[in-house]
Amino acid sequence: MFVCSAAAACKPASTETAADVRIVNTTPRCEKIGVVEGAGGNAQHARNDALEQAAERGATHIVLESAHPDLEDGMTIVVTGTIFACPPPGEQFPPDGYP
Repeated sequence: MFVCSAAAACKPASTETAADVRIVNTTPRCEKIGVVEGAGGNAQHARNDALEQAAERGATHIVLESAHPDLEDGMTIVVTGTIFACPPPGEQFPPDGYP
């Protein structure tokens, strides 16, 4: 649950697994948590790694970039994603009274 009040900062809804993180194509109107970088032997593994990192950080949504080879070794595939904590339906961000 996304908890917000005028007296306390918003706390993101927690996600338990990578499957709980919603992949979106446009930036949602939610709190930006940061960026994750998934890596793997192919694009699917890199994507899954990014989703797992997003879930560990409590993200509810992620905007993924295109997969590309790691410039250092050329063998590993990397996927970068911007992660967000969005309130459940019916709640708004930012909440009333939020600075």
